Amino acid sequence: NMKNIMGVILISMIVLFAGCSQTHQARKDADTSGFLGDYSMLQEGEKGEAQLRYINPDADFAAYDKVIVDPVAVWCSEDSKIPQEELQNLASHLHYKVIAKLEEDYKIVQTPGPGVMRISAALTEAKKSKVALNAITTIVPQARLMSGVKKLATGTNSFVGEASVECKITDSSTGEMLAAAIDRRSGGKTLKGSLKAWDDVEQAFQHWADLLSQRLREMRTAKQY
Repeated sequence: NMKNIMGVILISMIVLFAGCSQTHQARKDADTSGFLGDYSMLQEGEKGEAQLRYINPDADFAAYDKVIVDPVAVWCSEDSKIPQEELQNLASHLHYKVIAKLEEDYKIVQTPGPGVMRISAALTEAKKSKVALNAITTIVPQARLMSGVKKLATGTNSFVGEASVECKITDSSTGEMLAAAIDRRSGGKTLKGSLKAWDDVEQAFQHWADLLSQRLREMRTAKQY
């Protein structure tokens, strides 16, 4: 009856909100854009890390208590269908999220000097979700199953948003490379993520800001890596 149907829908919505990750790391590696220049030092990341990453074994991250956060650049492919103004707006959102996390541990400055590291990042891919189709394949069980089959085959759900970034951390005075990373994330099938076109991308931005903050905290306290 209708009461039972509504109960099933409500339970499904609760599971979708609480039981699934908002975004996940895409199986397909992000394409290199040229932003980092030299990619030869990058190695495959472990679980919970970026897809490709590098950490300078001689870097003393505990020596840095200030950071310059450059505006996030847009290095998306020329055949991207997203207007440049919209991409710049997204890059600004990522920039603000990174600053909001890093200022919990560092003084944000504008001038290079001793104890100052520089963080530079580029948005290299941004794809909005197809809201109507994403919602249907999130809520309707049969359609959700088909999306799951696609994820098993390709590593990405149907109709979700996706984003890729490249990031490097350097000594602000010498330019020495301290760390670098490339990562690509796509939306999980959550009801929240299916209602706004850029929500999956925004959630990926938050994940990257959180991960950067966490990794820097770990490296500041670690004796060796």
